[in-house]
Amino acid sequence: MMERLFDRIDLSAVGAERLQPLEALMMPEWPQVWRDFATSHYLTLLSAPGANEVPMPKLASLAVELARGIAQDMSGTQPYIPSGERLSVNARTQHVMALLGQGQSYHEVAKATGLTASRIRKIETKQRRQQMAARQGCLLLD
Repeated sequence: MMERLFDRIDLSAVGAERLQPLEALMMPEWPQVWRDFATSHYLTLLSAPGANEVPMPKLASLAVELARGIAQDMSGTQPYIPSGERLSVNARTQHVMALLGQGQSYHEVAKATGLTASRIRKIETKQRRQQMAARQGCLLLD
């Protein structure tokens, strides 16, 4: 199960002052994709628990090294980077089912997950159907 360990800052919420340590390390001749990866890594590092205890220049340096690592490992390729939505949905489903398994009501689970009680019921119904189908297998009627 893939779950978020922390909420990640959006680039639009980061001012120029916080981006300056990263900008100072990125060379003008860098390809845009290197800049994009370094910025993405930097935002993740800024968002991580304990980031306030690490100087921003150190986080920027780590972000640059991570971007350079990707460039070294994957240079010359055009990898497809999936959004991961399916993993997030699966994690959400597992979380909903775990809360229901603890005996929480639809309303309580809805409140805890930010979904509606109706959506919780649909998730549960779909999950139970999938579990039943997996247990029973496919019946060959021909």
